[in-house]
Amino acid sequence: MVTQTEQTEGLLLTRPDGLFHPKTELEREEVRKQLQKILESPVFQNSKRYTSVLKFVVNQTLDGQGDRLKERTIGIEVFHRAPDYDTATDHAVRSAVAEVRKRLAQYYLLDARDELRIEVLPGSYMPQFRWAPEHSAPKRPELLPMPEAFLPAAVPTPIADAEVRVRRRGWQLAGWVTAVCLVLCTLILMSIRILHPDDVFSSFWMPILVSKAPVLLCMGNMEGGLGAPGDNRILNPSVTLSQFQNLPIETVNEHDAITVSKLAGLMVAQGRPYELKSQSDATFTDLQRGPAILVGLLNNNWTERLVPNLRFHVEQKGNIVVIRDRNQPSSPGWSVDYATPYLDTTRDYALVLRMLDPKTEQTVVVVAGITVFGTSAAGNLLTSKKEMEKLAAIAPSGWEKKNMELVLSTDVIRGRSGPANIVAAQFW
Repeated sequence: MVTQTEQTEGLLLTRPDGLFHPKTELEREEVRKQLQKILESPVFQNSKRYTSVLKFVVNQTLDGQGDRLKERTIGIEVFHRAPDYDTATDHAVRSAVAEVRKRLAQYYLLDARDELRIEVLPGSYMPQFRWAPEHSAPKRPELLPMPEAFLPAAVPTPIADAEVRVRRRGWQLAGWVTAVCLVLCTLILMSIRILHPDDVFSSFWMPILVSKAPVLLCMGNMEGGLGAPGDNRILNPSVTLSQFQNLPIETVNEHDAITVSKLAGLMVAQGRPYELKSQSDATFTDLQRGPAILVGLLNNNWTERLVPNLRFHVEQKGNIVVIRDRNQPSSPGWSVDYATPYLDTTRDYALVLRMLDPKTEQTVVVVAGITVFGTSAAGNLLTSKKEMEKLAAIAPSGWEKKNMELVLSTDVIRGRSGPANIVAAQFW
């Protein structure tokens, strides 16, 4: 990779400010390679809208047309608006560029520290290119005065005493400067660890936590699977309070409620705002506003909307519910018989999903057991740093930036689920 430089007579000279102004075709090609790498990442690959915006503004800048990047220009060229469209009422460009900024930040947070950075600063549509701090040339350390103990002996004189006092003050000042530098370095290292987490737990949740929008916690209820998602019907005014409280639309399973409470506690611990809705109350617009965590499988219509198109999907025949592997159609899969007495149930399975939803263009996490025991085990795994180490044992290199689908297994003893184990996984 070309380092933090500008071209001068065939030599590459380091720029002190980190900004990169590509002037040669070689340097412009370096930016295009980085752009392509970003567009192929999970953060952008499923969004034609935001991909088109970022590609347009970068290419215009590389072609020397950066000063043309106005809201109206992007609206006309990318969104095919009429030349006289009203930018005051049509927010398509502003919303899209704001989302591009957020996704760029998400991309670089996910362990991409040593890459050329493409940034679109707030208040501007023209991108700038910047090298990561790791490419900065090391500064030559300034020489400090030699310690007094190493100086040759001299006959004390008033002038010499004054010089010694000045030298001592200089060393005291140097000591304070060194201490301050150590503190700053510690804070910087702590910040880097926060922004570029090494632990599996933080890496899994990072796409959810970097979003500025509130996280939607969407919980299944007894109405799940009976109606269309978001179909919150107007109730009959003759329904009594007692009947209302026992309606399927108002009833949730205790195990699901406990799982949601653990996930809500995780959001609070991370300082993330969230909103809680049942699958009946949540709408497609809610899912478009920001990241979502879906709890429940057969009782959550929003989960059922995602799973059928995945490698590990769910089939139900009568009382038998099976998670099947599309890549191994002859395999019996992982099944549970709902006709089994619940105290005789010894095993349950669950799906865990983290992906960029192509319909909402938002990150979604699914916590979904075939029964409530599987959901509970999956929730325990995702909220425990120790349990999440199981993911590190099977995840491929670079998994932090990938979509993933996991199949979990858990032992059930007299109506209580044990720890979850990962029995199958897909990363893409």
